[in-house]
Amino acid sequence: MGVGTRPGGRSARIRAAVQAATIAELAARGFAELSLEAVAERARVHRTTVYRRWPDKPALVRDALTTEGDEAFPVPDTGRLDEDLRGLGHAIDGYLERPYVHALLATMAAGGRGHDSLADLRAQFWADRLGRAHAIVMRAADRGEIPGRTDPAGMIDLLAGPIYLRRFIQGRPMGPAEIDALAAAVVAAHSGGRSPVHGGTGS
Repeated sequence: MGVGTRPGGRSARIRAAVQAATIAELAARGFAELSLEAVAERARVHRTTVYRRWPDKPALVRDALTTEGDEAFPVPDTGRLDEDLRGLGHAIDGYLERPYVHALLATMAAGGRGHDSLADLRAQFWADRLGRAHAIVMRAADRGEIPGRTDPAGMIDLLAGPIYLRRFIQGRPMGPAEIDALAAAVVAAHSGGRSPVHGGTGS
């Protein structure tokens, strides 16, 4: 049999171990103090294995964070913009509530100054996750709930920004009712204050 990478094979196990070690090291030490040697030691693999697969710290961290967050942001599809945004808002806040995620993102925010590679990584981190939610906006535009030219990124940013601000900057996370109210405000801001259309002829 060939030696190629197989799901569940040795290569996959090594990658998973290194990714987990990278997240743990990043949360514990921060980006500046992260080393490929420490990741290899924590993952219990040879240093050459890490160097061969990940050429530098940004590549290693990007791979770990991207894989870790693959299932982090489920994109609701209820057929209603307000319900989709409420569900997304709660999902974002639940993700940020995880202790290791909080530590990782705080480290990335604090370590960004003077680290162009980390700033790029942080931008890509959010683009990867929030970009999936753009489908919510595009579906709502197709249904006529909001104007067709509504900017998906701008709308999702209006939802995610205050949630992030309250949890990371102000240290007083939003409650469920506040997230619901935020989602409603975002819908109202983009629907011109009119009642969204949910199929049929409207009121």
